[in-house]
Amino acid sequence: MKGSSNIVSALHHLKQAQEHFESFKREHPTSKGARLFTNYSQKLTWIYKDLMANPGFTKDVLDGIKEEWESDVFSVDAITEKVALLNPGQREIIENIIDEILKGEVVHVSEYSIY
Repeated sequence: MKGSSNIVSALHHLKQAQEHFESFKREHPTSKGARLFTNYSQKLTWIYKDLMANPGFTKDVLDGIKEEWESDVFSVDAITEKVALLNPGQREIIENIIDEILKGEVVHVSEYSIY
């Protein structure tokens, strides 16, 4: 679907914001911020539910939205941080592996020599 990476990115950012609000609320449950962030968190949940109720999306799109919303949204940042530590040749290998996965190909990591 055209623009799907934008949708995925937007969902990640919405869910990350919600996770940060919830973390603040756990750390400071009686604060004014906790009350404010409860409201914001509910609004982010509303956006997700509104997307899921959109009749224009196919079941596959809705399944993808749900899967992204329920995933560990911080793993993308963690992967990016780790990839940045690799040398250029290692990053190229990782990029090729990702490209193969995205094309639906079976990836045999033992085919690569990564040092």
